[in-house]
Amino acid sequence: MRDCLAKKAESSQKTLRQAEEKLAGTLSRWDEDNKYVDQAKAALVESNKKFAEYRETQCEFSASLSGGAAGNAHEMHHLACISELNNKRAEQLRDAVSDLPLK
Repeated sequence: MRDCLAKKAESSQKTLRQAEEKLAGTLSRWDEDNKYVDQAKAALVESNKKFAEYRETQCEFSASLSGGAAGNAHEMHHLACISELNNKRAEQLRDAVSDLPLK
C-alpha cells in the first residue's frame, strides 16, 4: 500500500508540474498588457512556493493524526495527503486561467 501511495504522490507531482508549466504558457499568451502578464507570472512563482510550504505543513499535520499507529501509517498518511493536495492544486491552476482571453 505504501508503494502504491508513493507512486500516486509522484504522479500527482508530475501532474502539478505540468499544470504549472501550462499556466505559465497560457499567461505568456494572455491578451493583456505585459505589465500585468509579468505581475501574474511573478505572483504564480510566489504562489507555487507558498503552496509547497503549505502542502508540507498540512501533510505533516495530517500524518500526525495517525498517532501511534503501527507500521508505515504515518508515511502513508503523508503520501496520501501530498497526492490529494497536488491534484487539487493542479485543478485550481487549470481553472484559474480557463477563461483568459488569449492573443
